[in-house]
Amino acid sequence: TKNVEYTFTGIYTFESLIKILARGFCLEDFTFLRDPWNWLDFSVIVMAYVTEFVSLGNVSALRTFRVLRALKTISVIPGLKTIVGALIQSVKKLSDVMILTVFCLSVFALIGLQLFMGNLR
Repeated sequence: TKNVEYTFTGIYTFESLIKILARGFCLEDFTFLRDPWNWLDFSVIVMAYVTEFVSLGNVSALRTFRVLRALKTISVIPGLKTIVGALIQSVKKLSDVMILTVFCLSVFALIGLQLFMGNLR
């Protein structure tokens, strides 16, 4: 499994290096870091190198960032990119509703805690 991981990290690094050489890194208008999808690619690659080559002890929390590699396929498929973009926009529009819902649930959780504290044992 390590060989497969190193192979995919190398492929992702090679792809990003080609994009950086073609577009530039961050100074002009159409550069690598001006596209938010490339932010995801860059962070996935950096975290892959950090988890593999930097000795951080037994920190498995950083290894959970390997899941983000699957999100890299979203940037490749144009239709999926459109769907994810629409989902992100809808979540932004629903943020006030989600905050109100969490507030109401917190209030009712505190009321339930006070009413039933010790009675459910």
